[in-house]
Amino acid sequence: MGFLMKLKTAGSAFALLLAAAACTQGSEISSPGPTNPGTPPGGGGSGGGGGGGGTASCPSGFTEGAAVGGLTTCDISGTILADLTVPNVSGVAYRLSGRVDIGEDVGADGSAGGTSATLTIEPGVTLFGESGDDYLVVNRGSMIDADGSASAPIVFTSADDLERQADSDASNDDGGDSIGEWGGLVLLGQAPINNCISGTPGTASCENIIEGVQPQAFYGGADTNDSTGTLNYVQVRFAGNELSTGNELNGITFGGIGAGTTVENIQVHNNADDGVEFFGGNVNVRYLVLTGNDDDSIDTDNGYNGNIQYAVVVQRAAGGDNIVEASSAGGAVDPRSNATLSNFTFVGNRSNAFRLNTNTIGRYVNGVVDYGKECFRWETSAGDGTVGYGGIDVDPSFDSVLFDCNGGLALASGDTTTPPAAVSGGTNNTISPSSLSSGFFPGPEEGDVTVFDASTLDSFFETTSFIGAFGPTETADQNWATGWTFALFPDPECPVGTTDSGVDLNSSNVCQITGTITEDLRLTSGNVYELVGRVDVGVDTGADGTATGGNSVALTIEAGVTVFGDEGDDYLVVNRGSQIFSNGTASDPVVFTSEDDLTNSQVDAENAIGEWGGLVILGQAPINNCIAGTPGTASCENIIEGVEPNAFYGGADDADSSGALSYTQVKFAGNELSTGNELNGITFGGVGSGTSVEYIQVHNNADDGVEFFGGSVNVRYLVLTGNDDDSIDTDNGYNGNIQFAIVVQRTAGGDNIVEASSAGGAVDPRSNATLSNFTFVGNRSNAFRLNTNTIGRYVNGVVDYGKECFRWETSAGDGTVGYGGVNVDPSFDSVLFDCDGGLALASGDTTTPPEAVAAGSANTTGTASSLTSTFVNGAAETAATAFDASTLDSFFEATSYIGAVQNAQDTWWQGWSCGLEASDPC
Repeated sequence: MGFLMKLKTAGSAFALLLAAAACTQGSEISSPGPTNPGTPPGGGGSGGGGGGGGTASCPSGFTEGAAVGGLTTCDISGTILADLTVPNVSGVAYRLSGRVDIGEDVGADGSAGGTSATLTIEPGVTLFGESGDDYLVVNRGSMIDADGSASAPIVFTSADDLERQADSDASNDDGGDSIGEWGGLVLLGQAPINNCISGTPGTASCENIIEGVQPQAFYGGADTNDSTGTLNYVQVRFAGNELSTGNELNGITFGGIGAGTTVENIQVHNNADDGVEFFGGNVNVRYLVLTGNDDDSIDTDNGYNGNIQYAVVVQRAAGGDNIVEASSAGGAVDPRSNATLSNFTFVGNRSNAFRLNTNTIGRYVNGVVDYGKECFRWETSAGDGTVGYGGIDVDPSFDSVLFDCNGGLALASGDTTTPPAAVSGGTNNTISPSSLSSGFFPGPEEGDVTVFDASTLDSFFETTSFIGAFGPTETADQNWATGWTFALFPDPECPVGTTDSGVDLNSSNVCQITGTITEDLRLTSGNVYELVGRVDVGVDTGADGTATGGNSVALTIEAGVTVFGDEGDDYLVVNRGSQIFSNGTASDPVVFTSEDDLTNSQVDAENAIGEWGGLVILGQAPINNCIAGTPGTASCENIIEGVEPNAFYGGADDADSSGALSYTQVKFAGNELSTGNELNGITFGGVGSGTSVEYIQVHNNADDGVEFFGGSVNVRYLVLTGNDDDSIDTDNGYNGNIQFAIVVQRTAGGDNIVEASSAGGAVDPRSNATLSNFTFVGNRSNAFRLNTNTIGRYVNGVVDYGKECFRWETSAGDGTVGYGGVNVDPSFDSVLFDCDGGLALASGDTTTPPEAVAAGSANTTGTASSLTSTFVNGAAETAATAFDASTLDSFFEATSYIGAVQNAQDTWWQGWSCGLEASDPC
């Protein structure tokens, strides 16, 4: 079973479960035959199942034991009193027989008379135990040098695991809920602790007995820079052993380990107790992976003062307690536990994300907490709210952390007042739904959190531009954990709510979506999704949300997901009251496209249009064109075009939210039901300003690129390329804002770049869109077709057009001051007009365009554009005077330039869009 175990409450879109029975209708894709058999287990040359068949020979000095999982086994036992190297030999694994000690304890200051030794483990080596009594202890004064590599990690695991990996029927088995199959790894050092058998905390007289080990072993001292060696690219799997209640072996136990020890790129998977536990010391950790552990994932105690950066923690469904349990010695004993964590992603649903108690402090920055229960069990014993230890507030503190906990911030049985105060008292903390992709990777919600500079806390920390464990350019296939970790990224499965078609497309499952989505659905990355016919998100809740039978649901689409249709009847409708969250990123956009595009079966890809339906989003914001009722009120609704049977839009909630689109492409869409009744690339019907739309592209649509029927949704960073009718169509009372828009028509298709209309007669709210920082390039009909009482404000634009700039109908505006106290004629400021046919089309109103242009400020008609690379500002554009669009609406950013792209260094369009440069065709 895969173990990405978010499992929030019923209906959660984060659960990864098996899909329903296979269905192939609606697709012409044929099955490629047998499915991918999976990948070999982690662990490098000696960690794979079946390698060697038990016929390899042990290196000199090692005794051969019984074969396990087809591997020759070589025993390591007793106390190692001289330096020992464990070589990587293909087909060989090393058995830890009983408790294995590296060296003898030299004491807190090295004067106890013990013997020091170093255990060196070569990259790719596998070591294993057969029971909980088999474990490794590195004593004070001795060292471990386990320095693996990304391609050859060092693996500590169980005999059972090796047998599982050798089983041809379970070659990719992550062990499910298997735990406690051997002991674990214990490192003991001479760094300070605060919980002593006797002596003064923080000094060499303070030492203690480590848990889980018998006979007793000791840790602690006074050397903050003590070195116990290196752990790098190391896995510890299926460990843990209980000597007695509360006296257990962790996956890796760090007892008094100092900052001279190197610990990075380590994973603990399915341990029976804690994943990692730090008893005092100040060892730092970078790149930490903790998966499926059965108690706490990160446990800090007895004065631990180290730093941890880049930590991903995922609990499994059937086991786990808290993600972090942070404690210190009873009473205000220094050094108190004061761990600092930066760039962490915590995902789970067991007890709490944080259990904080017993005078612990701790600083947590740049984190994402996606948890199915309460964020905190905050004991009253944690801190005391005064300024003390080290001159800082002894309460735990948080900065730049996104908290998404289904149970809220605090567990009722704990201190319920301190968590909200601590979260609000930090900087840039956010309580909002996460938008993580594949369970771990940042989406738009994470990207909106202002990052804390962790390097100001300690020189150990790297400055990052992101919160969470992974950066915005990392994916499930390419990230710092790729290759050396075990079962972190499960094989993709079609999520519940979709149907596994039983076929693959470009090595990905094809998951089909049909009918009406009646529960929240998350389209997880690693699959491709086919729309079969009209797919509805939710059931229309009406203009005011009270329609009988209405059902509000959310469709979330993870970064990198592709959704496709096979024909014009395949399209997506997000109904009133429901939401879509298309959570693309700059490096991993969401793509809506056609099957022909994905199978490379387009005859002429450059001019391909109408190969599937499109995307329709319907909301409850005001419109002015009604079937019945009063424009601008909840009684005013209408039927959206291009959809059959009818779907409705409109209402009275100007701030209505239909979700969010970010870094999203819509390609090769459009379908005609009848003349003039067609699907646009993206149709916005009565969509409110509570909807977030930025970084979107519509390419080669058979009708308009985007059309706005009323509503007030705002758009930032809009790319429209090759669309076959109008690129931007505004109608029925649209009052939103658009900033940074690149529009390029294709040679063989297109009508106007902007067509702006309103309802017949002076009906309020009239269409009154505001556009700033646009670059329009084309040669089809006109740059602007303005008619039917539309208004509109256009500033900071570049119009480079091969025909007339305007087809200005006499019905557009009336030249008087009316609606909203503004001139009801469309108006222009700081626009460079370079139209080969002049300003006005002869068959239109030829006098108003020059008057409107002349009446505006800083418009130019006699300057040729100097755009480079089609749409990037050149010298003429750079010389233009910009208009401060922020004076029109707070949505707009003030710029010092006109046009959508300031210069060659301004690359907001790059990476997530297509077709704007020769090296990136659509």
